[in-house]
Amino acid sequence: MKRSGVAFVGLVLCAVAMASPSHSADSPSVVGTWQLTGYSQEFLDTKEVSRPFGDRPTGYIEYSPGGHMVVFLMSGDVPRPVAATYTDAERAALHKSIVGAYAGTYTVEGNKVIHHILSSWRPEWIGGNQTRFFETDGKTLVIKTAPIKFSRTGQDMVATLTFERVE
Repeated sequence: MKRSGVAFVGLVLCAVAMASPSHSADSPSVVGTWQLTGYSQEFLDTKEVSRPFGDRPTGYIEYSPGGHMVVFLMSGDVPRPVAATYTDAERAALHKSIVGAYAGTYTVEGNKVIHHILSSWRPEWIGGNQTRFFETDGKTLVIKTAPIKFSRTGQDMVATLTFERVE
């Protein structure tokens, strides 16, 4: 192979490495499709733990091998509209049942996964990052948020999400 061919292969390998999620070989992998099995919030000022989306929230988070991610999570008890057209009150209730809905890319640093938000149900997140801490144990993924403001009360809280691998 000519010197220019070696340089080209090197550039391609460098580009692939930069486009892939960054993680070391010994760090646990989040790659895959995970189904939500539990969601709780702990308010840091009172240590109160709540399950605002019920005992059976639903949804998925997916991390692709190429560095993309998408999440849609909601209450297991979603109110259905009375008629074909939603009322404003029904739309508001439906929106409040969403735990999380966003997509983008991600990077992994040890037990930290950073979501780089491209689209979101929360417009203030678009273009920013959301840091999560994770542990994997076989088919289980547990994700904790960094302390964040609860959008309904302004209290600082940490959310814990439990997932089971489906793919």
